[in-house]
Amino acid sequence: MKAVSIFLAALLVAGSAAAQAPAPEAAVELISGHKVRLRGFDLERRADGRAYVHGWARREPGRAGLINAHLHVETFDANGASLGLTEGGWNDPLSVRDRSSSAVHVELAPDPTAQIVRVRISVEPGARHD
Repeated sequence: MKAVSIFLAALLVAGSAAAQAPAPEAAVELISGHKVRLRGFDLERRADGRAYVHGWARREPGRAGLINAHLHVETFDANGASLGLTEGGWNDPLSVRDRSSSAVHVELAPDPTAQIVRVRISVEPGARHD
């Protein structure tokens, strides 16, 4: 009986360590365009299975006028297969005068089993479709 207890305790510790192992870092590809420059993006994975991308967008220097664009955030698995596409945008208007950056926070389509290894974030023309 003692051997079974030791085995179960070891199994519990091993399972707990595996469950707490951090997911590998995902490569993030940024594609700026349409008067918008992207920078500083990373992928946040939460314990509840939700995932977010965070970063910054700013107007490119010398590019005045209306910005009619939005973000496409596409995730990929280790085989290069697309896991899904999410549309998003920046939180504040991209000012012409001070060219300050605007924070970007986009929640990705929920799939707790997805093993995201690469994220491509691009600026696309036109309004979001959601």
